[in-house]
Amino acid sequence: MINTLIVGLGNIGFKFDKDDIAKKITHASSVYHHKKFKLIGGVDRKENILLQFKKIYKVPYFKNLKTSLKHVKPQLIIFTNQPSFVDLLYVSKFESVKFILIEKPYEKNENKIKKILVNLKKNKVTLSLNFQRNFSKNYNKLIKEIKKGIIGNKFKTFCFHNKSFNTNGSHFLNIINLYSKNLKKIKKNTDTVHLNYKNGDAYFFRINDDSYNNNCMTIYGNKGKIEISSRAENCKIYTKIKDKFYKNYFILKKIKSFNLHEAEPQKPVLDNIYNVISNNKKVLFKENEMLNYLSIINKINN
Repeated sequence: MINTLIVGLGNIGFKFDKDDIAKKITHASSVYHHKKFKLIGGVDRKENILLQFKKIYKVPYFKNLKTSLKHVKPQLIIFTNQPSFVDLLYVSKFESVKFILIEKPYEKNENKIKKILVNLKKNKVTLSLNFQRNFSKNYNKLIKEIKKGIIGNKFKTFCFHNKSFNTNGSHFLNIINLYSKNLKKIKKNTDTVHLNYKNGDAYFFRINDDSYNNNCMTIYGNKGKIEISSRAENCKIYTKIKDKFYKNYFILKKIKSFNLHEAEPQKPVLDNIYNVISNNKKVLFKENEMLNYLSIINKINN
C-alpha cells in the first residue's frame, strides 16, 4: 500500500464530503477508500479542522509539514494548497517520498520550478499537477472525438468560470490544451483572457458567482460544436447539416450526448500514481506539460 500524507484539509482536501465520506470526492476519502493506498496523516493550520479529520479517519494530524515528517514516512504527499519552493525542496530530501501531487499550479518563478524539477529528478521523486481530466477515461474519449475532426479542425472555445483563472479557469485551460496546438498570443483585461492558437482561439470569461453551476464551455468548430455544462458533467456534440427550408444555410443537429462526470474523480489519478510508484509506469501529466501550464498562467497573471 502507498502511504499517503495530505497537506491542506480544505474543501478538496477534506471538507467537501466530511459528512458522507462514502462519496469519495475529496483526497482524504479517496485515499482512505482506495485498496492500494493508506492514509497516514493530515496537515492543516486550523485546530478545529484537524480535530474533525482525526475523528473521522483516526489517523495522526499535524499543524505543520516539518513536524509531520518527523512522525510519518509518506511515499505520496498530496498538497491541496500551494506549496512553497522551500516546501518542495524540503520534502524531496526524504527517502520515503516517491511522488508529490499538487492540486493547482503553484510557483510563479519558472527558474525555481526548473530547479525543483532537477532536484526531484535527482532524488527520484515524481511531481504532477492534479488536472483530473488528463486521467479521466470520459474526457479522453471526448478528446479523441475532437482530434478525429468530429466538429472540424478550427476552433473557437468560450469558457465561463468563477473564482480566479489560476483556480478554476486553469481546469478549462487543461481541456483546451489537450486539443489545441502551438499557443501564439495571449491577450487579457480585467475579467477576460484570449488565447490564440495555431488551430483556433480560446476565450475565458470570469463570472461573479459563488456556485459552480454556471461553469461551462462551448467549443465551436467549422463542422459543429461541443457544449460542456453543469459543472463540466454533461457533454453534447452537434454537427452541421443543411437546412431543409433555407437553401445555402446550415443548422446544428445533436449527434451524441454523454456524461463526463467521474463518480470517483480522484481514483483515476491515484491509479496512475500507484502505477508510477509500484510498476515504473509513466505519469500521465508530464513535467514539460506542467511547465507549459505554469508559463501560460504566469503570463496571464502578470
